[in-house]
Amino acid sequence: MEDLRRQLSYAFIALAVILPVGIMGFMSIEGLSFIDSLWLTFITLATVGYGDVYARTDIGRLFTIALLVVGLSVLASALQASFTMLVNPEIRALRQRRRILKTISTMRQHYIICGKGEMVDKTVGYLLAGAEARRQAAREMVYKPIDYFLDRLFGDDDDGHNVRMRRVLRTIILFFVDLLHKDQTILDIVAVVTSDKDYAAHLRSAGLLVIEADPTDDNALKQAGIDHARGLMVILDNDTETLLCVLTAHNLNRVLPITAAVLDEELGRKTARVGATTIITPYEVTGQFLNNATFRPAVNEYFNGLVFDYGAGYGLTSLNLYNDSPWIGKTIEQLQLRRDFSAGIIGIRPEDGTYHYAPQENYVLQEDDVLIAVAPRNRIRDLIQTCRGIHSEKRHIPVFQAIPLKISPPVGRQSLILTQAEAMIPSLSGHFIICGDDAVARSAIDKLDPERAFVIICQDENLTEELLQRGFRVIQGNPTQENTLLKAGVRKAQGIAISLENKADSVMTVLTARTLNKRILITGTAHSDDMVEKLERAGADRVVSPFHLAARFIILAATRPEVNDFISYVLYNYQTRLETTELYMENEARWIGKSIAELRLHEEFNAGIIGIRKADKLTYLYAPPQNYTIQPNEVLIVVTPMDKSDELRDAAHGSGKRPATLRKAAGVMQSDMWTRDILQELINQRSQGQD
Repeated sequence: MEDLRRQLSYAFIALAVILPVGIMGFMSIEGLSFIDSLWLTFITLATVGYGDVYARTDIGRLFTIALLVVGLSVLASALQASFTMLVNPEIRALRQRRRILKTISTMRQHYIICGKGEMVDKTVGYLLAGAEARRQAAREMVYKPIDYFLDRLFGDDDDGHNVRMRRVLRTIILFFVDLLHKDQTILDIVAVVTSDKDYAAHLRSAGLLVIEADPTDDNALKQAGIDHARGLMVILDNDTETLLCVLTAHNLNRVLPITAAVLDEELGRKTARVGATTIITPYEVTGQFLNNATFRPAVNEYFNGLVFDYGAGYGLTSLNLYNDSPWIGKTIEQLQLRRDFSAGIIGIRPEDGTYHYAPQENYVLQEDDVLIAVAPRNRIRDLIQTCRGIHSEKRHIPVFQAIPLKISPPVGRQSLILTQAEAMIPSLSGHFIICGDDAVARSAIDKLDPERAFVIICQDENLTEELLQRGFRVIQGNPTQENTLLKAGVRKAQGIAISLENKADSVMTVLTARTLNKRILITGTAHSDDMVEKLERAGADRVVSPFHLAARFIILAATRPEVNDFISYVLYNYQTRLETTELYMENEARWIGKSIAELRLHEEFNAGIIGIRKADKLTYLYAPPQNYTIQPNEVLIVVTPMDKSDELRDAAHGSGKRPATLRKAAGVMQSDMWTRDILQELINQRSQGQD
């Protein structure tokens, strides 16, 4: 690279000498004017002869030959160096980096991602999916009036000529609309900082703006535009480097929301103390999600559809009430959100940073309130604009930083020994089983109350002893064996969560559990993408993936921090002592036929209904009104204090009453796809201890 620059420099210096020498030579030898000498020098070096001016003397001709030989050599050297620099990969990469830095320097309110690897790929992938969904929704909003105009123009005439004309005219109009309306994609508002050269090239090939540098370096973050960024996502392989990156970023921009992914909980707390707004622990998030998907499937589906399913009709958004919002001073009832926007409010964060869940309709809105609203995705933008008003001053409303506390796992009233634990299981019915020995399973179990109807299947003797000391009912054995699952009461259980490190063991456990109980809800953990389909084919109703989930929650925390904060606040939180539970209106439940207002949930239980899954098991009613009458076979999504949840459940459908099954559909296992050879391969892998 340096040699090419030097060669090019020498060539230009030589040309700078040759040109004056040629001009002066022709002027003195041939007696030509300055213009003629300049012209003759140039056409000589360019090997172009027009015959209008040329050397007439012998000395002039010899001088021309010398000028031609020397000049051509210099020109060839310059052209060779220039061409090499044009096609040199390093030069192209340098130009590309300069273009990227120039583009990033003009960006405002963008997001910065620091890191590399699978989780960054997943994060970028979900960002792209979300951007594409929003772009498609925006296009549909533009296309509707065009289709309306064409319908009025051509009417309902099904004449072939009119149909063709309508199609052609629509294509032409949409072409020019798309041409004039350039949609901003997520690639326009994301910059990635990574120290891995190959990974940087991989991302650049996908069209992303990438800075190849150490994310803990001040200059790298400044080049990424940290002064003008909207949020920072730190996804590094090393927790210590994550802490340093967060510290560096926080020192450069004190008000920047920072989301960091860490594996170690203790380092996660330190990272929060040095400036991270939100800490995402992949295995902890997956453990929580595994619990929700298994024990509270309707709750899991409710939030998953609102937050992560970009194709769903409804979405969850935050509405900030700035200084002169027209909503300030009005009650929720006065807003008429359901009538005007088909929307509802399920949470409110006042200035103190706490949350009111399922707020009453007579709540009076205050300045700087943040509303958590459910609305049709194609109406969210209108809702935000209406909330802000015309003259509202948009300003920064801070995200409240919640430093993760070290909370000891729940402990039962008494410790057990293995024989005692096994003897207690046959009397259980409608209980839940957890099979696991990996980090996800341990994280999931740490959030469980041993006093509730849980059975743990564990092969690790040390973990078994620890769980018995906490008061859990434990079966020690191999979960792939029928006998082990039968001892855990699989035939009478409502759900089973399976999270094993060995891939073959995971599939075999799902297959065995589904064979023994067709009605049981099965949730599995996939540590790689190829395991998702295998577990679903084996019979799992839901499959969770640590890196997929972590990527989703990183995006949620970075792009919609108030929504993420609300979900963390109410979903299942030992700090707030709140949980979101589901109540099944089956078996002649006591609340069927009553209105929500009649239940007096706020007064009696400090609880509130934020959603209802209708009897078809597909449709949700979000933020239901107080006059809504509860129907048979509906599922209520209720936020309640943890110490009230059992009492609330008994009040809803009677002590000991359980839904017939937590599954939405029966035909999940695709056993016809599992040939004898595939099963034998799984058995061989398991016997050899392969992953």
